[in-house]
Amino acid sequence: MFDDEKEEQEATFAELFEADPTTPEKDFRLGDTVSGSVVKISGESIFIELGGKSEGVAEAAEFLDKEGNLTVSIGDQLELKVASIADVITLSKALKVRGPDALEVLRDARSSMLPVEGRVSAVTKGGLEVTISGVRAFCPISQVDLGYCENPEEHVGAKYNFRIIEFKEGGKNIVVSRRAVLEEEREQIARETLANVRPGVELEGEITRIADFGAFVDIGGVDGMVHISEMAHHRLRHPSELVEVGQRVKVVVTEFEPRTDGRQRIALSMKALEPTPWEKGLGIMEGQVVSGKVTRLMDFGAFVEVMPGVEGLVHVSEISYERIAHPRRALQEGQDVEVMILGIDHQRKRISLSIKEAKGAQTGDAAGLREEGESPGLEVGAQFDGVVEKVMSGGLLVRLPAAGLGIRGFLPQEELVQAGKADLKKRFRLGKELSVEVVSIAEDGKIRLSQKAATEREERKDYRKFVDQGDKKSSKLATFGDLFKDLKLPTKKE
Repeated sequence: MFDDEKEEQEATFAELFEADPTTPEKDFRLGDTVSGSVVKISGESIFIELGGKSEGVAEAAEFLDKEGNLTVSIGDQLELKVASIADVITLSKALKVRGPDALEVLRDARSSMLPVEGRVSAVTKGGLEVTISGVRAFCPISQVDLGYCENPEEHVGAKYNFRIIEFKEGGKNIVVSRRAVLEEEREQIARETLANVRPGVELEGEITRIADFGAFVDIGGVDGMVHISEMAHHRLRHPSELVEVGQRVKVVVTEFEPRTDGRQRIALSMKALEPTPWEKGLGIMEGQVVSGKVTRLMDFGAFVEVMPGVEGLVHVSEISYERIAHPRRALQEGQDVEVMILGIDHQRKRISLSIKEAKGAQTGDAAGLREEGESPGLEVGAQFDGVVEKVMSGGLLVRLPAAGLGIRGFLPQEELVQAGKADLKKRFRLGKELSVEVVSIAEDGKIRLSQKAATEREERKDYRKFVDQGDKKSSKLATFGDLFKDLKLPTKKE
């Protein structure tokens, strides 16, 4: 009874085994393409389950990247070639030819378009000499790599997979191509890459080509393009200022547009992965004078780059003391200028600048205050070098750079040294410098100035200097006799 039950169970198992769709329907043959999942990785071997009771082994060395890291893991699905069916099923990315039947195997490989493994043995005229299991083959220079082969000698001694593209004269004339294999591998990688590409995905790639408008990046079998405006937060004249061919870069996908012709449009960005200058901190403050470069001229003003990636606006009214119709009358793109920071709006990421304020500040710093020593505060009696900013009815609006940012006072016409009623616009051009003294400060902050008071103070100071110098030359006061002793008066003729 026991034996009958056992036979029934075995029969049932056999039926299930035969019914299993993963059970291979035929024996494996050399060169067959098979697929399976990685079930074990041990030392230098990778074990792949091929369905049913079949299992294949592949060399781990075939799955290492440039840094020597293994690129597969347990559970991955692989598509490989049957390289040997001796004791175990040996799998490989390419057909490995061994034994006396090498030529026959190579002929079959040519017919079935299977890649074969070969070793570059020498550089010959027009290409490379390749040895495949003792059989000599030729690889044209155009078929060595995806691009132009600049240094063929660097390939000597290397093992590569090749596609046989010609098999003539019974194997005496064999032509192979490495490029065909690389293109096939690239297409496979491209399919895997495109399956995961979408806006927002971060990738790492290699710069393959540089153009005036940007750089092309290989993100895995397919190229994306980083426009020059997406390479850095600051302006670049040319992409070569930042990147070079062969350089590894990190990018993020900004646009992905699949096309029916198979060509994909992938827009990438490098700067999106970097913090903006506003996020890192500007390092500038209001009232500071900095150097910048004019980047754009508009009807309403000029944009000036004050630090890499940060622009500010100089309104047309802040370019010059004189009225100008358009910024191009005073500035040109690419021009270096000094600007004063008038305001910084961190929320809206805007900076307002002034060229005329910067000039005024530099003038004030260069000329200094009329009094020596430290800068006096804004108080009655303080003297400043002012700059005429506007001619008004009955006087002048004068800016006081040394007193602080935006400090201005009114200089009435009667407080001018020459207080005539002549046309002030003809006498005082905008930007003209003059010495003034603060004569009053109202409660509302309005400042009244005087040129007369400043001039009189200057004259008194000059007189005091003259008297002091006279005292040093003589220790006693001169008498009237001393003053007139050498004076010769003319005599009256009779």
